[in-house]
Amino acid sequence: MSSPAQIRWRIAAVSAVTVATVAFHYGFLVPAAQQHGILHEIHGRLCYIPIILGAIWFGVRGGLATALAITLLTLPYPRFRGITDSHALIGEYTEMVFYVAIGLTAGVLIELQRRERRRGEALARELARQERLSSLGQMAAGLAHEIKNPLGSIQGASELLAGEEAADGRRRDLFDILVKESKRLGRVVDHFLGFARPRPLHLGPVDIGALVGRVAAQTEIESSRRDVRVEPRVAAGLPPIQADAEQLHQVLLNVVLNAVEASTSGGVVTVEARREPRGEVALTVADDGAGIAPADLPRVFDPFFTTRERGTGLGLSISHAIVQDHGGTISIESTPGRGTRATILLPASGGGR
Repeated sequence: MSSPAQIRWRIAAVSAVTVATVAFHYGFLVPAAQQHGILHEIHGRLCYIPIILGAIWFGVRGGLATALAITLLTLPYPRFRGITDSHALIGEYTEMVFYVAIGLTAGVLIELQRRERRRGEALARELARQERLSSLGQMAAGLAHEIKNPLGSIQGASELLAGEEAADGRRRDLFDILVKESKRLGRVVDHFLGFARPRPLHLGPVDIGALVGRVAAQTEIESSRRDVRVEPRVAAGLPPIQADAEQLHQVLLNVVLNAVEASTSGGVVTVEARREPRGEVALTVADDGAGIAPADLPRVFDPFFTTRERGTGLGLSISHAIVQDHGGTISIESTPGRGTRATILLPASGGGR
């Protein structure tokens, strides 16, 4: 993305080249051009340079704006030169039509090329992510299985020791920490297993409104602790969708908890469910927190990438995989200082893939 200074420089450059070529066209800079028709023809073609330059730098708007500016500047030329011959007049005005046509065509072609390039870059990132998911998944599965059994023994022993009445206050506090942290480590292991070996979908009718209400109620304790309000907004008449209720619940719960954790005290997290014009059901979770840095935004679905101190970096990766398995999409938009919006689009008929 171009910086404001670069944009101003490009506008100045296109404007300068436009003025210079129009001046050549009128013969102001080369008086001899007034006497030689071939030089006038050459100068007329030079007007294509700023038009194409504007299209390259600013797309359709740039190409079209430059072409219209040159057209308006050259419109008085026939009267200025005293041209009365009908064939010459038609040639002059046809040239002006070509200015606009070339500006529009060049702008459209350049924007299409940029769109295809962005699509190719997005596809390359997705392929790279899938490759990392595959290799990391195999590693995570082995690691998680090695950890899970001894961890269960540690957690069970910790709970038994913490329950002993003879334990003094200091020992009891230490046992409580041990229980709490072993449970947290257990959740991390579960995330690893969920990431490494996604469960098959068990499809059935899911009431989206009920799902949103259940997640809002489930996050009430955490949101109250952080002084954040979770506000459900469910459109009337939403049809049930075919989905795996448990896995879809996991996705929405993860996204809402992320939004709550990203919010500041007194903030609001909105959880909206609505029907899209093309028939999809959209779930949107928006917060008014600090937002995500532009450099981090393309990586939010990468496994093990997290900006939170105690995060695993797997929640959004798992959510992304689950939504894709349902034939849907999940996207995240964010503006630093203004908040983040996550949008989950699911086909109304469901079906998965």
